[in-house]
Amino acid sequence: MQYAEILVDVANRRLDQIFHYQVPPSLSLQAGMRVIVPLGHRQVQGIVLRTTEVLPEEVKGCVLKQVLGVVDDAFAIPEDLLKLALWMAERTICPIAQSLHAVWPLMKGKVEDWVVPLVSKEDEDVKTLKFLDPEFYKGFSVLFRSRQKALPLQVFLKRSGFNQGKLEELVKQGWLRLESRFTSGIPAGSAKQFHEETRLHENEGIESTQRDGDRDGNDRSTQRAEHWKLTSEQAQACQRIEKALAEKVYQTILLHGVTGSGKTEVYREVIAKMIAQGGTAILLVPEISLTSQVEHYFQKQFGKQVIVLHSGLKSGVKANAWQEIIKGQIKLVIGARSAVFAPLPNLRLIILDEEHEGAYRQDENPKYHARDVARKRMEQHQGVVVLGSATPSLEAYAAAQTGQIGFAKMEHRVADRPLPPVEIVDMREELIKGNRSMFSVALQSKLRLRLEKREQSIIFLNRRGYSTFVNCRECGYVARCPDCDVALTYHSQGQVMRCHYCNHEEAPPHNCPECGSRYIRFFGQGTQRVEEELRGLFPQARILRLDWDTTRNQENYERILTAFRKQDADILVGTQMLAKGLDFPNVTLVGVVAADQLLNMPDFRAKERAFQLLTQVAGRTGRSNKPGEVIIQTYSPQNRAIVLASQHDYPHFFWDEIKYRKERRYPPFTHIIRVVLLHEKEQTVIRAAHSLTEYLRLGILNNENENNDLVILGPAPAVLSRLKNKFRWQVLVKGKHLEPLSAFLHQGVQKYAQDSSSQGVQLSIEVDPLYMG
Repeated sequence: MQYAEILVDVANRRLDQIFHYQVPPSLSLQAGMRVIVPLGHRQVQGIVLRTTEVLPEEVKGCVLKQVLGVVDDAFAIPEDLLKLALWMAERTICPIAQSLHAVWPLMKGKVEDWVVPLVSKEDEDVKTLKFLDPEFYKGFSVLFRSRQKALPLQVFLKRSGFNQGKLEELVKQGWLRLESRFTSGIPAGSAKQFHEETRLHENEGIESTQRDGDRDGNDRSTQRAEHWKLTSEQAQACQRIEKALAEKVYQTILLHGVTGSGKTEVYREVIAKMIAQGGTAILLVPEISLTSQVEHYFQKQFGKQVIVLHSGLKSGVKANAWQEIIKGQIKLVIGARSAVFAPLPNLRLIILDEEHEGAYRQDENPKYHARDVARKRMEQHQGVVVLGSATPSLEAYAAAQTGQIGFAKMEHRVADRPLPPVEIVDMREELIKGNRSMFSVALQSKLRLRLEKREQSIIFLNRRGYSTFVNCRECGYVARCPDCDVALTYHSQGQVMRCHYCNHEEAPPHNCPECGSRYIRFFGQGTQRVEEELRGLFPQARILRLDWDTTRNQENYERILTAFRKQDADILVGTQMLAKGLDFPNVTLVGVVAADQLLNMPDFRAKERAFQLLTQVAGRTGRSNKPGEVIIQTYSPQNRAIVLASQHDYPHFFWDEIKYRKERRYPPFTHIIRVVLLHEKEQTVIRAAHSLTEYLRLGILNNENENNDLVILGPAPAVLSRLKNKFRWQVLVKGKHLEPLSAFLHQGVQKYAQDSSSQGVQLSIEVDPLYMG
């Protein structure tokens, strides 16, 4: 007798285990196959881990159910990705089913009953039925009109008008039978549709590359290595990466290159040589919006060997792309976070451009970081991970400094262009001088000069909308979201107040709802308000705004950037979208309106993010033959993050920040796992949070933590204590070593899951969270 070890596709922690089933003689199974299996009183999809003829002792003697059928034997999950899913579930402490769906999007769908006719339309009994019972024939014949000559049960009942009793009668009489089938959640598509949706026309791409230039300082119309001479720093970086690839052992290399140093050209050179040797590669970018411009750069050389993957693609298109990759037709995958799972054969290289970006972290289960997944995949394939950034994450730079990963650096811009000088403006002095504008005298003067010289400017603010909050000066009332308990943001476009967590909208009040006062005003600074004030100061200026509100779809994003690139606008106002890989040769001024907003978040990473964002946005100017300059406006001009960002001095910032992290036992000197508990009732979530904490503390007392270095913080309300109508409490666990820390928390969560206090309470677990909201 043959048996199969099956992982069921049910995201329930109580079912998060391996189940054993009998394999009927009629089925031939192998690891990675998707099958239909009974589970309790229902039928579900499962994944075969392995087949065996020997059962473990704890299962022997049990009555085992049989595997019912195979869902798809054409595209079994490769062994390396199956192991990756298991590792990721353990690493992120999430149900295995959720991890499998992230790794293999072709799993999307469900098992359901289908109605199958046991007769054909041409049978004499059916023809006779047409005259004897027209109503019955009409309902029955809907099966013959369907493409598959069968229908899902609920669809059949709706179209035929039959009830459940009538259906059972037909089954008994032998007209119909019910069978379980896997209904894919992925609509059918075609390769043609895939190419239409994921690629622009080649001539459009060439035109775009000729307009863009290389966002790291190179001319993108020069596509091939023989047409472009690498700088000495670029050549050294390439040699370092190529040497690692030749050694055919797993390695990670940090490529630390200042903005405009030509990191993209290094990627292209290394990928070209690796593909020529028969390997394949994945190039990740932090945002979907960046994939098209990166694709343009690589497609000229690699043509149809390049494919783009990201979560914005329609599911059918993505499935077709996945199948194209599996068949070995693709050599380079470009995409956002989820592209890290692309099932490329002979995968040798994964590159994360702008590796410091928080967008590489998945917010939903499994809460993986693409950097960690890339490392695991290259560990499996004995390949190389390249982390590229002008402002690396502290963890990556620390690993490079201690020799845990390789290091390559590029300290100069292409063509020895200078980094832009940065002026820090103390806004406190502006107020003393009577300047009530959100723009300093210096920034206004430099904007005016750029308009006269027909050069372009970028104004950066890390907040979208018109105003931070709506406030009453009489009683202090602040308009808040009824579901999330956060201040609503006023938007002049449409004149609405909106919650930027759940999208709740309200009309702004004319009088205070609390005291009736007429002194209710809009306070704070948002991108819409910045745009309005600029129009007041410079009515002749052509101004565009780039934030989430103006770019809710890719078309608007491309339209705004194309207009600015063609110099159809003088000033571009935007949020941190502006800091990510954009290159405009005519931009000679960048102004940061309120740097303090970056520093005052309730998060130990706030200074790191502020430095990274200020450095990146400053790097958008002076990228051509025209010199650029930067103005940073702040009420904290002595803050080290701002001062060192103005000097483009990452090493000094790193040593300052790493000292602070070490003193307070923050990453990279320790690991943090954050558990957020959510429920509509506050008392329920409080009780659950205390229950979980008690199980964890008992675990420490029972010596379940081998290293005895654990610290449990909480339970406590989360920074956003209410979000989308759910109360949020959190428990933090800190420890020096991640594996025993994860194992310890997993044991505590499993015990808590058996407690009645866990019923109905949602858990959100994140390992080394990037944000503490």
